[in-house]
Amino acid sequence: MNILIGISWPFANGDLHIGHAASSIGGDVIARYYRLKGNNVILVSGSDCHGTPIDVKALQEKKSQKEIVDECHEKFSKDWKDLGISFDLYNRTDDSYHKSFVQEQFKKYFDFGYLYEKQEEQLFCEHCNLFLADRYIIGICPKCGANVKGDECEKCNSLLTIDEVKDTKCAICGTKAIVKKTKNLYFSLSKFQDEIKKLCESKKSEWRENAIDFTERYLKEGIPDRCASRSLNWGIDIPVKGYENKKIYGWFENVWGYVTASKKYAEEHNLNWEDFWKKDKNNRIYLVHAKDNIPFHTVIFPSLLLATKENYKLPDKIVSDCHLTIEGEKLSKSKGNYISLRYLLDKYPADSIRYFFLSNEAIKKDFNFSWNDFINSHNGELLGKWGNFINRTLQFINKSFNGNLENSIIDLQIEVKLKELFENVGKMIEDGNSKDGINEIFQFISFANKYFDEKQPWILAKEDINKCNEVLFNCVNIIYNINTLLKPFLPFTSETVENYLNCNNNEWSYKTIDKVIIKDDIKPLYERYDKKIIEEEVNLLKNNS
Repeated sequence: MNILIGISWPFANGDLHIGHAASSIGGDVIARYYRLKGNNVILVSGSDCHGTPIDVKALQEKKSQKEIVDECHEKFSKDWKDLGISFDLYNRTDDSYHKSFVQEQFKKYFDFGYLYEKQEEQLFCEHCNLFLADRYIIGICPKCGANVKGDECEKCNSLLTIDEVKDTKCAICGTKAIVKKTKNLYFSLSKFQDEIKKLCESKKSEWRENAIDFTERYLKEGIPDRCASRSLNWGIDIPVKGYENKKIYGWFENVWGYVTASKKYAEEHNLNWEDFWKKDKNNRIYLVHAKDNIPFHTVIFPSLLLATKENYKLPDKIVSDCHLTIEGEKLSKSKGNYISLRYLLDKYPADSIRYFFLSNEAIKKDFNFSWNDFINSHNGELLGKWGNFINRTLQFINKSFNGNLENSIIDLQIEVKLKELFENVGKMIEDGNSKDGINEIFQFISFANKYFDEKQPWILAKEDINKCNEVLFNCVNIIYNINTLLKPFLPFTSETVENYLNCNNNEWSYKTIDKVIIKDDIKPLYERYDKKIIEEEVNLLKNNS
């Protein structure tokens, strides 16, 4: 089977934060799992390099737009790599390959009649001398009266058109926005209302519940046509006469990055990209992102695919996480309630970060990051359960058996449980539910520690050395198979454990370890953090607010 996984593209105007990590790691788990299954996998994402925020930041820092996105892309690439996200291609939307492909689609839509010209009035900031993109407009929601930024109200979750927003101001400087006449090209998104409705109804068992709910609400309100051109200095040129001074709007082109990145990768590796993207192929498409990106992946992107008339397959799985809060407050860079991914990576092991966000994935409700929970997760689960089981088992074998065990009888109950784990966890990952998968694995690790305690190998070593060998052989067999199960989740730890065991398993299947020869320099997988670090981190966060 051909598996395409697309992780949403972070905007190249700042740092990656823990919200990006929380909503992205699950995509990497899916990719690593399918590779172990022997499938053809392409995992892609990239830096979203166009839009008003880039222009604004370049102006503020007195740099070119390219300098801004180059710096961000380099940082993003390193952050993802250090977190263990195994992208086949991490691309960027200012890539020439992406640009030319997007322009082809734009021209095609224009020729098909899906793009039409509209003379309109657009909000403009006289102080900044800038037509205001939606995200740089603040105002009042007409439906609930809450403060809004852009065209979506976070309080009542309404998707608005920007002319509905009341008391509009420039979010950059706070100046009241004025109206200026201009012309733009609009994409006929409304023409795909019926097809998106059918898609949503057909995916109720495959998409996340929040994706279905959000999409149904948009459908109920009626999908509006959307402006596809923008008055910007930095972006992809519009290949239509009369629009040489405008750029393609970011929402239109960035979602095409999933196709352009995977197509580019496939062509460079002698693969047929259509095997991953077209109907009637043996393929599956996962789109992985946070809740605020749902409409772009369930409404806009499928509509763009349908409009090509080129037999594109629509997304099989929408893996959309709910929001992340920090210490009970909304994640906000401007208010200082913000933790960069780089900060975490510089201080804590990548697998500790991965485990915490995977085991607490915000599938059905928002998830709160707290330093207390993060440190306790590391100490209690990773170190206290998995690290403890490995360390006590392998150290005992080195001490009492010089690192070598004779092959012995496998406990049938353990074998059955491990085989069931491979089947159950595999189904959970395929369903986009990494949370239940890793939690089920750690439930078994608790069982493994209990098995070790009940069998008391420290006593058997004195009274029945053969029985002791058998118990420890079963413990190593557990480590060997659990380590395989954890490969998609904790790749760095899994590599260390394979080194300790002098063997590996690169298939998603239960196997009995052939021969037990343990390295003699076993070190604990994880270090314990003093609880005082919790208070230090909380105080540092408060001081930044």
